[in-house]
Amino acid sequence: MKEEQIRKAVARRDHEAMEWVMDQYAGLLWKIVYSILHNVSSEEVEECVADAFFSFWQNPLSFQPERSSLKNYLATIAKNKAIDRYRKWNRRSEITYEESIHYVQTEDTLSQLLSKERHQELEQAIESFPEPDREILKRRFYEGQKPLEISEALSLHIRQVHNKIYRSKQRLREWWIQKK
Repeated sequence: MKEEQIRKAVARRDHEAMEWVMDQYAGLLWKIVYSILHNVSSEEVEECVADAFFSFWQNPLSFQPERSSLKNYLATIAKNKAIDRYRKWNRRSEITYEESIHYVQTEDTLSQLLSKERHQELEQAIESFPEPDREILKRRFYEGQKPLEISEALSLHIRQVHNKIYRSKQRLREWWIQKK
């Protein structure tokens, strides 16, 4: 598939085209993100890679094939997402003790007020997902299983698990935006 065709297909919301892009470039993006965020869990790296793909999915027309290859374009997005996360985590570690106590107290109060309601809404949204997507989400985010463990438990290819996690997170983001 030529890069202009990929760009147009993703702009038309062709899931197969996006799946092809993820299959082709997931390994590369994972290596790039991991080289920057090497001190974090593989789940954090996976999430950052998923965010890079989601960014392309949201705005495929910002990719200009005449200016760069898709490989370089996606690599740049992944690198920038990883750098942003790295900076964000470093800023958190620079908060003073007094600031952190206030932040935790404020966060705890707010999260307690919203947590129960949001948790129930999220559970309802996840319950509406078809199988095996629902089971994969529950195993990944509630039970903390890694994608390899999920693929073995459900007899799915690891790539399928990654793709289903990506698509499910995408649906949850869309749901969340609609809730606002």
